[in-house]
Amino acid sequence: MKILLTEWFRDWRGSEPQFLKPGALSLADDKILFALTVSLGNGDYDEACIETDSERAKECILGLLQGPGNAKRSAHVSVETYRLFRPGYDVYVQGQNSYFFLNPFSRPELFDDQANLQSYVAGFTAGV
Repeated sequence: MKILLTEWFRDWRGSEPQFLKPGALSLADDKILFALTVSLGNGDYDEACIETDSERAKECILGLLQGPGNAKRSAHVSVETYRLFRPGYDVYVQGQNSYFFLNPFSRPELFDDQANLQSYVAGFTAGV
């Protein structure tokens, strides 16, 4: 039960340019699950795009988004201006500044093949 989490910070303060680096996280790992829960509860994300490897993982991350994250599904956000927006993804808004883009379909192939992952990342830059 895994998610692929890609983050983007709108107000980047790093000395090097920000780049997209999706991270695979196991929701079966209690430490990772705890850290993710705390981060969502604290509103630590500006934008995040989330892929899952299974329906079970999707249900788990959705519970975290809507529970501790208190994110609400939105269909009325002009999301095309956001860096991680992807057409067809469900949009969840936390507060007024945090946006989560959740693929409604599982994509287990992203967790097994580096070529699929590279193609996935390239899809974010296609619209930029």
